Amino acid sequence: MRKAVRAAWALAVGLGLLASGCGGGHRAVPVSGGYGGPSSAAPESPAPESASPPAESPEPRPAPSGETPPPVSSAPPVSSAPPGAGPLEIRSRQTRYGRILEDGRGKTIYVAAKDNADFESHCTGACTKDWPPLFTNGQVNAGPGVNSAWLGTIGRTDGPTQVEYNGWPLYYSARDVGPGDINGQGISAYGTTWYIVDAERGRPVK
Repeated sequence: MRKAVRAAWALAVGLGLLASGCGGGHRAVPVSGGYGGPSSAAPESPAPESASPPAESPEPRPAPSGETPPPVSSAPPVSSAPPGAGPLEIRSRQTRYGRILEDGRGKTIYVAAKDNADFESHCTGACTKDWPPLFTNGQVNAGPGVNSAWLGTIGRTDGPTQVEYNGWPLYYSARDVGPGDINGQGISAYGTTWYIVDAERGRPVK
């Protein structure tokens, strides 16, 4: 019995010594990778969004092969007014027929016998191609040797006003090419005869 008690006491003392030797002031420190407090991971940076490619400006479409783009015209519009429409000067010129009428550019002037000084022109249509009327915008000036009292205008249905002299509607001749020509004198055409004009008497030169 006493042996059993001594063995138990010895066991108890040995256990106490073992505990005191292991219970020093040193504390166990967890090594890296142990169960220490959870470390906060650095937040991940969001992936940069891919920038949209810049919009490309549309390129001009080339003209079809073999074609040239039409040029831009900067020329002013062409007037549809008949030749001679504008301010006119009527003057006289000395010739072998006497002093006759001409315009300010020296072109000879004619009258048609059919008009008969009645302030009305009977030359229309194709006739005006060979015997162009003296058109004006309404302004007529009397030059040297011209009786301004006989100078005036008449109305027409196919163009501007026409110059008249002493009641006779005035015309050019397509036969005359340049100043001073008198190639229409005494010509019979379009149902009448054409004459140059006596500036002093205000009538045809026959």
